[in-house]
Amino acid sequence: RGAARCSGPQPRSQPRTCPRRLTPARWSRYGPAYLEPDVSKELYRRPREELSEEEKEKLELRALHPIKAAPPSVSSSVFSDPMISKFTNMMMKNGNKVLARSLMSQTLEAIKRKQLEKYHKAPEGEKETIECNPYIIFHQALKNCQPIIGLSSITRGGKTYQV
Repeated sequence: RGAARCSGPQPRSQPRTCPRRLTPARWSRYGPAYLEPDVSKELYRRPREELSEEEKEKLELRALHPIKAAPPSVSSSVFSDPMISKFTNMMMKNGNKVLARSLMSQTLEAIKRKQLEKYHKAPEGEKETIECNPYIIFHQALKNCQPIIGLSSITRGGKTYQV
């Protein structure tokens, strides 16, 4: 037997439809019964006696219903930082994320070493003012790069520039 055929000719004004062939536009991977994943561990660290009634209901609901898989970019690690992940993705070239991550970790390590060197050379009074956390320094550097005044669009010669 061949493929299902449409029943007879149809006028051009109507779209050609076949009753046996349905083409789905989009399929949801998870049904409506699936719950969103919760990556934070704060709710699970507290004893059950300290939880409010709403939090207890949420835990019971999570125990009974299926949960969607967490996206690969989400992590529950204390070292995961969304800004560093975004910066790493912007640094990535040709899909080589391993190289971008290693460059980012080497950069953070170099910042840490430089700050520790400054910390050990500084007199006792200045040591508490030196920041040694490379994540805080990275966030401050990104904040320093942002424009102070808002951007405005200017069109010159058919081209729009952000100034």
